Amino acid sequence: MLKGLVSLYLSLIFLSSGTIVLAAESGYVARSNLMQNIRSEFSVLARMAQEKIQFDESLAESTRLTLLNLAASAPTIFEDNELPINSEALPAIWENWEDFISKSEDFEFALEGIETSTLIDLRSSLGNVGATCGSCHQKYRMK
Repeated sequence: MLKGLVSLYLSLIFLSSGTIVLAAESGYVARSNLMQNIRSEFSVLARMAQEKIQFDESLAESTRLTLLNLAASAPTIFEDNELPINSEALPAIWENWEDFISKSEDFEFALEGIETSTLIDLRSSLGNVGATCGSCHQKYRMK
């Protein structure tokens, strides 16, 4: 009984920490989860900018910081070049690794530039982020 409770407790800890779960994953699954998490977090800022949800400076800033952490993990997560048939990643990522890393750094730089103090600032600073996403996806994501 005690062993079962300890196992359940440890499972809950691992599941509640995205970082631990991501660290245990590799290849396609980790990349897919990373990109889904980035999309999900960015949608919070986009919906705020479009006034689909109420602007909240604290939420906007914490979302920006989460996005920065996710972006910083991209080079490590993308090192594994596993490409199952359903992957949207193109082999060009690993063939042009330095360019991919440069685009990843551009994404981080754009995230650092997001202004979260007002709705107007948020709106005006999101375009740069979208442009960096498009730059990488255009070259390294299957259409």
